[in-house]
Amino acid sequence: MISETGCDFQSEDKQLRVGKRIRAFWCKDGFYYQGEGVIVQLTRDSVSVQLQQRVAWSDDFTIGRTLRLPRISESIHWSPSNCVRLLKKLPLAV
Repeated sequence: MISETGCDFQSEDKQLRVGKRIRAFWCKDGFYYQGEGVIVQLTRDSVSVQLQQRVAWSDDFTIGRTLRLPRISESIHWSPSNCVRLLKKLPLAV
């Protein structure tokens, strides 16, 4: 699946590996969160991520907290705001 912005989510999903650093996106109680983490477990339909930094505006999501998020194959629960994405290095402005 390729998004309107040209992002190939299926290709990113194929690159997920245990130990890889990612950015996690999720929703809880009507609020959207994101944070950097490390993949600690992969299944066919989900990714378990251990947060590597405290998430802003939340006392619940601290360093070491583990989250379970859907993979793209879990199409009922997966969305761009409820998923994991590879960390991308952005070019420096000139």
